[in-house]
Amino acid sequence: MNIRLNKSLSKTSKIILSTLMVLTGLTFTVNTVLSSAKYPDGATPLHKINASPQNTGKKFTNPRAWKERPSFKTMTEFMFGKNQRTPKATLPQQTIELSHFESADTNQLNVTNIGHSSLMINIDGYRILTDPVLEPKLTLLGPTRFNKEIPLDINQLQDIDYVLISHNHYDHLNKFSIQFLNDRVGHFVVPLAVGAQLEKWGVPQEQITELDWWDELQLTDDLLVVATPAQHFSGRGLLDRDKTLWASYVIGTNQHRVYFGGDSGYFNGFKQIGDKYGPFDITFLECGAYNKGWSFIHMFPEETAQAALDLQAKYLFPIHWGAFNLSLHDWFDPMQRVKIAAQELGIPLLTPIFGQTLYYPDDLNTVDWWTPFVTAKP
Repeated sequence: MNIRLNKSLSKTSKIILSTLMVLTGLTFTVNTVLSSAKYPDGATPLHKINASPQNTGKKFTNPRAWKERPSFKTMTEFMFGKNQRTPKATLPQQTIELSHFESADTNQLNVTNIGHSSLMINIDGYRILTDPVLEPKLTLLGPTRFNKEIPLDINQLQDIDYVLISHNHYDHLNKFSIQFLNDRVGHFVVPLAVGAQLEKWGVPQEQITELDWWDELQLTDDLLVVATPAQHFSGRGLLDRDKTLWASYVIGTNQHRVYFGGDSGYFNGFKQIGDKYGPFDITFLECGAYNKGWSFIHMFPEETAQAALDLQAKYLFPIHWGAFNLSLHDWFDPMQRVKIAAQELGIPLLTPIFGQTLYYPDDLNTVDWWTPFVTAKP
């Protein structure tokens, strides 16, 4: 079943509908291909998918059932609400210089903020990208980055060791980016059944590994990646809702350990992960696109801070905010609120501008760069 947009729809209406498609998993095409990507234990794809505790036989599920859905009221608020969802000026951004990401030093941890959930992580010489979105527009009709461009000359990207994908939503799994990176990446790590989409886009099966929650993947003698639970959902079309799994990731070496949360509502899984794999030097946790109508699958900023505490984080690095207009809150609201919450819980906060590289633990200086762009409400 395909969705066709009426040509009479206004440009604004199309952008609104497109944004809600990103939030709810709707799009113009449907993809329900069963993955054939390999698994670390050698099980067949069908066996692995069917045997997953998260699989009911018809779809993947969360520990708690989710019945919330964006409503007509939500669409009305998006169209006519008065919140400051778009910055009034170009946001601070610097061009990424790749020497630190490309360094082979085996005793380092640096991370570069591409924007949204796209990060460049060098952990003890291993070069990892998370949820890379390397183009300004998420879908044909939008949403588009506030700054209209990413802070990186992507043609300079070479010899990336691993790409981690948290789930198949358009703001995390981007066709252009996967196809562009295909011959520049050693291996792709994805949740169960997501491999089929990558294969469809030309990624060789042998370069993909799919993981269920709690699967541990020893990529090298010194690099462990663990797919851990997240409270979210999946879908790129009307008929493939929750046909693929979603996940967060533990990334660890003998020297450092970080946590990449992908998208998730707040749940007790954060404490389970922290107890089993923490403490973490840095936790990258979503802090944007929240709304009471979908609080089950996106955290409020106060929950983001609590999740960092649950995970035993030394530093909290909020992601999934400030790049796109994906919800009803002011674009700066996530940082205004999470700063207060993190201070109350005693968790140091990292808020780099787009393109900035942080070096753990010696150079983690960031500022409240969004405050000059905050304007009084009418």
